[in-house]
Amino acid sequence: MIKKAKVLIILLLIFSCNSDDDQQEEPAFNVMALLNDITTQQILPNVDTFVTESTTLNSAIQTYLTTYTETDLILAQNQWKVTAKAYAKVYAFNIGSIRDQFMHLALYNWPTLPSALENVITNNDAITAELMATLSPQIKTLSGLEYLLFENDATTLNSQFTNSVKRQNYLKFTASEFQAQAERLQGIWNAPEHYANTFITNNDTGIRASFNILFNGVYNLIDTAKITKIGKPAGLENSQATNPDETQAYFSSLSLAILKENMTSVKAVYFNTEGVGIADYVFHIIKNNDLNTAIQNKIEDVRTAIDAIPVPLFDAITSHPDQVEHLHTELDALGVLFSVDVRSILSIIITSTDNDGD
Repeated sequence: MIKKAKVLIILLLIFSCNSDDDQQEEPAFNVMALLNDITTQQILPNVDTFVTESTTLNSAIQTYLTTYTETDLILAQNQWKVTAKAYAKVYAFNIGSIRDQFMHLALYNWPTLPSALENVITNNDAITAELMATLSPQIKTLSGLEYLLFENDATTLNSQFTNSVKRQNYLKFTASEFQAQAERLQGIWNAPEHYANTFITNNDTGIRASFNILFNGVYNLIDTAKITKIGKPAGLENSQATNPDETQAYFSSLSLAILKENMTSVKAVYFNTEGVGIADYVFHIIKNNDLNTAIQNKIEDVRTAIDAIPVPLFDAITSHPDQVEHLHTELDALGVLFSVDVRSILSIIITSTDNDGD
């Protein structure tokens, strides 16, 4: 009996040790690998593309200001659209040092204030680089360029530019400064401070942790889309009064296309088919893809709701309010998945969002 008891005790100890080993077998999720992959596969390539398109936009505008042909004006308009959509894939990364330096306001501060812009042209004897440096970003950046390039038909615009040296210079200096700000963004990420490396290797926890910062950047994009891009202009946020003039990119009718590119960015960061993404982290914790599938489906629901609006958002607020409200509802549902479900699983701390244009 004593021998049997000893054998039983030994077996229990072995089982206990094996159970402990089983519980310790699974390593912690490699958050640094996620940050490295998102930075090198999503952030930096998209920033580089944005800078390339910004440079091309400046060149197209300078070319137009040499030729003053409608053909070159239209080329500049088309390049503005390409550049604005490239920026839509960068805004989720308005985080950390980039956000601290207010780069989103230096690059795309909207809505534009047309009367303020026109007052500068009218009330100054000359438009110089020194004067432009003192002006609010809200009448420069991508929004100011959009107004100058799209506020009228091409023939009328061409006439306005050829008849006004001040208008020419406003366009010239705004385009040049915009390219410089885009290059500044690239410099913050790459050199000499190399924020990309700081971001990847950051060992802080809680609100200062890089993953927490990244997650908040993506959530901020969704929340800003719901509240500022759709809700406020359509009278769906705290007021029933509609304000189509607050719509992003309404002169160019590009509001919905920009929002669609925003959703492409959200999907790329969350799923990151090129490497490790947020979806991998969620799967590591809950051991199934139920939430990931729900998020994938909801992103597609948002894109479908965008496609269902048959006219520019500026017009749809009045002519197709049901479709606009449906888009707002889908964005809200996507935001809830991030701010409640994913936040809870990954222990994220949600910080304040911008909701003031991007």
